[in-house]
Amino acid sequence: MVIASMPYKSVYQLVDGVLDEGLGYVASYLEKMIQRPLIITDNSGKIYYPSLEEDPQEINDMFVELPCLKKNKTYLRKEENRSLYYRVICGNTSAFIVVKDIPPELLDHTLSLLKEASLAVKCYFSKLNKSEDRFGKELGDYLTCISNIDIRDIAALSDKNLDVNKPYFVLVIRIGEINTKAKIDWHMLSKYSQEYFRRSKIDIIAIARCDSLLIIIPARFINDSMDLDQNWPNSLIICNFKELISKKLSFAVSMGIGQIYPLIDLRKSYNEACTAIDLQLLMGNINVTQHFSELGIFSLLFGQDTCTLKSYCFNTLVKLLDYDDKAEGRLLPTLRELLDNSLNFKDTADRLYIHINTLYYRINRIEEILGLDLSQMFNRVNLYLAIKIWDMLQIIDDAN
Repeated sequence: MVIASMPYKSVYQLVDGVLDEGLGYVASYLEKMIQRPLIITDNSGKIYYPSLEEDPQEINDMFVELPCLKKNKTYLRKEENRSLYYRVICGNTSAFIVVKDIPPELLDHTLSLLKEASLAVKCYFSKLNKSEDRFGKELGDYLTCISNIDIRDIAALSDKNLDVNKPYFVLVIRIGEINTKAKIDWHMLSKYSQEYFRRSKIDIIAIARCDSLLIIIPARFINDSMDLDQNWPNSLIICNFKELISKKLSFAVSMGIGQIYPLIDLRKSYNEACTAIDLQLLMGNINVTQHFSELGIFSLLFGQDTCTLKSYCFNTLVKLLDYDDKAEGRLLPTLRELLDNSLNFKDTADRLYIHINTLYYRINRIEEILGLDLSQMFNRVNLYLAIKIWDMLQIIDDAN
């Protein structure tokens, strides 16, 4: 096996070259020394070298599937494709150098070269990720009320020249049921999302959280007017995006979309997007895309401040809550199930695993305690709304 005879570069030369000329400097050097093509990716598998002059038709072509390495392992050679995966630790994340077609007799030589070049690769990705990671974390903490840092200071961390008065809206992505424990690589999904919207010429901000993905999308004006396009982005873009994420995750995906606000008021849009998802999940609906503005009367109700909502729910349900608390009763859950089933007594009894006569007894007791008649539509609607809002407020309190 012939090894390339070219001047050996020191660690410092490689670092200087990367800082001056970019990732291609160290990558081309390694390819000449190893005499094998290689790929350099971030921790999500997104390819940073070689640069793709033209976008591949499929987003997946811009990503490499990376193996799962144990914490104490820095490399893995897969015999089936003779490819070497070398991990470079970059703070809290990693980069990978993937070298193709490495025979066993060249493994030690290749590893030695990769080790010498790892500092240069680390410098490149550390510089790339430093400001981006801090900005994403600070903005995510701000939207979720973990932090109260001024949004102007957070915007200054971004390289996008953000204007706090420019309008945006928030799209929130979650998977499965409420409180699902499925392990999802949200960081990888954020990279996929950025690439998808980039192809649609939409410059988004994607923020990976521990249980969701937040996507901040700039609003668009109609032609040259100052009127906001309420149908932007169009439903086809959103549907195709949801399909892409669902396929990547192999899970049912739920999306909530908040209304448009200036960046300085973006918390409102985030809260609306979460409300849109949570309300659908409470109703047993998953794999949906819900706009807050299309929640009907709920969009009006949840436009109120939290204190007003709590007061409304408490005044409507307090007698049932007190009864259930003192008597260890099941009246509120029974009423919730009955209203969810459109007053179908047989189906409700089956779902609660009780005799239908027990259900009739409970409903009569509810009417006595509340002093109302459930056969009247106004009473049913009022109680249905109060229960749904009450359940939503419990989710919000648990999240905080």
